[in-house]
Order: sequence, then C-alpha cells, then structure tokens
Amino acid sequence: MIQLLGLLRSRLALRAAASILAIVGVLGIVFLVAAVHLRAASEKDIQQMRLEGLISTVERTAQIACFLGDSQLADEVTQGLLSNRIVKEARLVRRDGSALADHTNTNTNTNTNTNTNEHSSGVALTRTIKSPFETDKTVCELTLVPDQEWIDSMVNEATRFLSVALILQLLGIGLSVILVVFYFVTRPISDISQKLHALEAETGQKLPAPSGHGRDEIGKLVISVNAMIDRLVSSLSEERRQRLARDIEQRRYRTLFDNVEAGIFELDDQGHLLSANPAFCRLFLGGKPFDREGPPIALTTLIHDGGPTMQELTTRRARRDGTRQWEMAVGEGDQQRWVNVMVSRLEEGRLQGVAHDITERRHAAEAAERLAVTDPLTGIGNRLGFERRLELIQRHYRLHPDSRHALMMLDFDHFKQINDRHGHHAGDQVLEQIAGLMRDISRQHDYPARLGGDEFVLLLDHRTPRDDLDGMAQRLTDSINAPLVLDSGQQVSLGVSIGIAVLGSDASEVTTLVQLADLAMYRAKREGRNTWRFHDRHHPFET
Repeated sequence: MIQLLGLLRSRLALRAAASILAIVGVLGIVFLVAAVHLRAASEKDIQQMRLEGLISTVERTAQIACFLGDSQLADEVTQGLLSNRIVKEARLVRRDGSALADHTNTNTNTNTNTNTNEHSSGVALTRTIKSPFETDKTVCELTLVPDQEWIDSMVNEATRFLSVALILQLLGIGLSVILVVFYFVTRPISDISQKLHALEAETGQKLPAPSGHGRDEIGKLVISVNAMIDRLVSSLSEERRQRLARDIEQRRYRTLFDNVEAGIFELDDQGHLLSANPAFCRLFLGGKPFDREGPPIALTTLIHDGGPTMQELTTRRARRDGTRQWEMAVGEGDQQRWVNVMVSRLEEGRLQGVAHDITERRHAAEAAERLAVTDPLTGIGNRLGFERRLELIQRHYRLHPDSRHALMMLDFDHFKQINDRHGHHAGDQVLEQIAGLMRDISRQHDYPARLGGDEFVLLLDHRTPRDDLDGMAQRLTDSINAPLVLDSGQQVSLGVSIGIAVLGSDASEVTTLVQLADLAMYRAKREGRNTWRFHDRHHPFET
C-alpha cells in the first residue's frame, strides 16, 4: 500500500489514470442508478399500457357476454385474457356482485401463503362494461390483476442489460481517456522531464520538442524552457563577467585599503571594530595590526577626547542619520594626535568610517587662533582675546550665578614721559616687562591682556576671594613700582592705578563690569595714583 501511494505521488500517469477511473466510477454509479430507476418506471408504464390494450381488445365481446348473461362467452373472454403472460387473474362481475366469470392463470407460480400471493399480484385494473345498446347503462365490471413477479422479472432483465451496456460504455470511455491523456500529455511530459534532467543547460544545450507536439501547448512549454535556458546562459555569462569585475575591484579596493593614508574601518551595531586598514591601526592602535579573532575593540575606548559616545554610535536613530563627523584626540602627551572621523551607515547592523590625521592642521589652526587673540608685542592677550574671554565668563556666570569673577583695569602713571624721554623703543621694552610681571603674578586660570597702548587688564579666576584681590593688587603695584631696566642699562620707574569690579557683586553683565572697573581706575588716579580702588556703588558714575 505504501509503495502504491509512493508511485501515485511520483508518477503523473498513474495519478491521472486513478483520478479518471475514480471519476468514471462515481459517475457510472450515479448514471447507473438513475438509468435503472428510469428504465424500471418505463417498463412498468409499458406493462400498464399492455393491460389497458388487452381490456380494450375484449371490451366489445365482454359487453355482449354481460348483456346476454352468457357465462360460456364470459369464460372464453377471461380465458383469452389469461393467455397473456402478464395477466394473473381475470374477472367479469355483474352489477349485483355475482361473478359471471372468474379465472386465475395456472402458469404462474402459486403459493398458499396469502402474503406471498398479495406480493406477487400487482395493482388490479378495473373497467366498467356498458350495455352494447345503452351506453349509459352498466352491465358488469371487468377486472384484470397483473402478474407482478413476471413484470418485475421483465424489469430486472431490461435493467440488467442496460446496466451492463452502461458499465461497458463507461469503462470504454475511461480507458480511452486514460490512453489519450497518457499518449498526448503524460508521456510527452515524462519524456521532457527525462531529457531536461540529463540536459547540460549551462552549456547552452536546448531541449528538443516531442514528435507531433511542435505547435501545441507542450511544444510551447519546450519553447519556454529553451528560452529560460537562453536567459540562464546569459545570466551565467553576466554573473561570471560581474564576478571577474568584482574580483578586480576587490583587489583594487584592497590595494587602496591597505595603502591609503586615511584610516578606513567598519563597526558593528555595538560600536565594535569589524575591520581596519593599516592607516587606522597607525592612528588608533599604535601601528599594531587589527586582529579579527581577538577580543572585541570598541571605537570609543580608543579615543582620548572629543569623540562620540557609544549611544551616539549605536542608537537606531543615529544609525538612520546621514554621515556624522567628529574631531577627536587619540593618545596622550607628546604622542597625542588629532583625528577627523566621519561615520555613515553601510547596511543594517554595519557602519563604515574614514579617519584623517588633522594634527598638523589642528596645530596650525590653534597657532592662528593664538595669534589672533595674542598681542604681538607682549605675548599676552589682546582686545579680541579679552572680548572672547568676557563671553566665556558671561556664559559661566549664567550657569553658576554664585561665581565671582574680578576684573582689574590698569593704567600706568607717567608712561608718556618714558616715550618722550627714551623713545618708543624703550616704551615697548617697558610694556614687555609689564606683561612679564602680570604673567608672573597671574595664576593658571587668570587672563592678562593688553587692550592697546599702555591699557592693560587682568581677569581673575572666579574662585578668588575678595581679600586675595587686595593682595594681588598690592603685589602687582609693588612689582611695577620697582625700577625697570632697559636694554641700554638705564632704569625707569612707573606707577600704576588699578580699578577693580566684581561680576555678580557689582554687575551682572560683562559690559557693565568693564565700565565699573574703568570708573574705579579713574578714582584711583584721582585719589593719589599708584594705588587701587574697588568699585564704590555710592559713586558709580564719578569721573
């Protein structure tokens, strides 16, 4: 059974034959039942018509026998009716119910069992017999009882013949359909399958059409298969061409990847390195080759300052964004390098990046920035640097209102006399020495600057207590009061007037802070020079 099911699954011909036989069998049973039923009903109608025809044949003789009351003639009539095999009983009954003639066919099988006799007898057919001279006068009734067993045997015989003929017809049709399907469909398909299995399509070999099927559906199927073979050969050729081109591009990319000065790398969705070229290894790994099989290396662990966080690299939103760029410091001390890194999405779960060494450019930019904010004569801050530092202080104060930055505004007494007596070159030497004194007194986060001419300022760290401001002003005054030696060996003396204002105590805006320190400096000049004064809020606009 299992083998038969396996054959049915693997053989189209067997499956088609079994399906056709099943359909023919079901249809045969339906048609057979219907045909037998119709044939039986038709045969019964025919026998009924025969009975009525017999009655019509003897009706005239029965009229005469009944009118005359001739029992002999009546017997002849009933005996004549019984000579027909279909009739089992024949009776002529007068109007008063007495039998004029009553006979039973002795050729039929009789049985004393009443139930059997009733079963073997059919439905009686009765006709009223009229007087031959008076058509509206009934003289007797003629009753015929059919032999049901005989009728059934005739019906069975007819239906058996019909059944056999129908079954043979259906079998013939089924076998013919099977042969047609096998010859015109399954066998050509089986031949195509075998040839297709042995076909070397990659060589361009074509499939021949089965004989006699050049223009039908099977021939079109072969044409379609051959067209697919042509497309397959074309696709294989194109694939080989593209693979060769890809190999060339990969070798070219590998050459660039290994020899380009820019660092090229790939990251997974966790921010770990997947690949890195030698330039990247020189920038981030100190020249050590990247080991794919080693422990995972997160890009963020290679960055000293300024790089992205792990979240900035790996969040879904960050991966959907376009190219992102950072400038970051790698290494520390003398080995520190500045690198510009651009990262973009390569595919789902993969990022690609390019790193450029911008250390020289960064140093050049920093040098240019220092030059832009540095006084060329003294080497301390200039007016631009002072203004930028004021902006930083303003932002810091807004974030930390409790901080207290102090500003010292310096004006030197009798500086013009030095220029007039010793020349501008001597004046420049004095300015350089004053800048050196301010650098010596300044702490790490203090900012000395020359705004122009002999106008100097000193921005002090926000952590400087007010008492320390007096000490710093005193040290600054003492240092400047000491004789200054020129390159010519001559000594000059200066005095200094200092005005002090504190952000947060005296003003909340840096522009106001500068004004108040300047007013305090003029108060120091008015009150004797060579001293310092804090902003006095009781005389804010004193000049």
